[in-house]
Amino acid sequence: MPSFAVHAICGNELLKDLNLSENAKKKFLIGNIIPDVSRIPKFNKNDNIGKRRLVQDKKKITHFRTDSDVVLAYPDLDKFLEKYSGNVRSSITSFAYFFHLYTDYYYFKIFLPKILTFYDKDMNVTNKKSDVYYVKINRTNEVIEYKKLFNKESNNSIYRDYSISNGYLMNKYNFTFDYDELFDFVDQNGFFIEIEETNPLYAYYAILKMKKYLYEDKVDGNLNVFSTNDLDKLIDNIVDSFKKKYGYLLPILNNNC
Repeated sequence: MPSFAVHAICGNELLKDLNLSENAKKKFLIGNIIPDVSRIPKFNKNDNIGKRRLVQDKKKITHFRTDSDVVLAYPDLDKFLEKYSGNVRSSITSFAYFFHLYTDYYYFKIFLPKILTFYDKDMNVTNKKSDVYYVKINRTNEVIEYKKLFNKESNNSIYRDYSISNGYLMNKYNFTFDYDELFDFVDQNGFFIEIEETNPLYAYYAILKMKKYLYEDKVDGNLNVFSTNDLDKLIDNIVDSFKKKYGYLLPILNNNC
């Protein structure tokens, strides 16, 4: 998944094209991060594979993914719109949910293939999750074991780059959010979303997760997987490409929200 900063900042940039009330903006902010929330208990490296699959199965459902044995699995946007196109046109929370899925779609289908190349044990290029063994960081041509990409203790961990890039992007785009204000908003107004693959009760946890990743888990250091140029282009390209393909939704939402 893209980092929380990528999701939050892309959403904030798109909001500039929407004439929304402050309450509607809060609904958008929560709806744009709630797909990444799962109530499945946390697991660690000693947990059995069955428990890990529970987490991935949940993400597959909330993100409308159709293929489970793909390294770079992305949402099926058409599948989502077949079910919820009416909601996307009339509800800011459903629209925000869809924008989250589009951000993931762009990130996994267009962005990451330029950043990483995956290989099997014989160094044949593959995108099949069950076959992948090595990964090349294209910017440096360094080849590492695939598992190290997700090892938080590794210098080449993508999660380490996420933690570094969160701070960089927040500073560059001058992004902040008042999590106490969001909590108060949910307390006073409740939170409702029409997407049955998630749960509106997850709104509180979504706010907590965003607070944790954007403010508590930031680290300093040099990026190893990405570059700042990659990240700058990513934000602009996601928002611009979304507006080109789905920009017809913006005036509809302005009239309905």
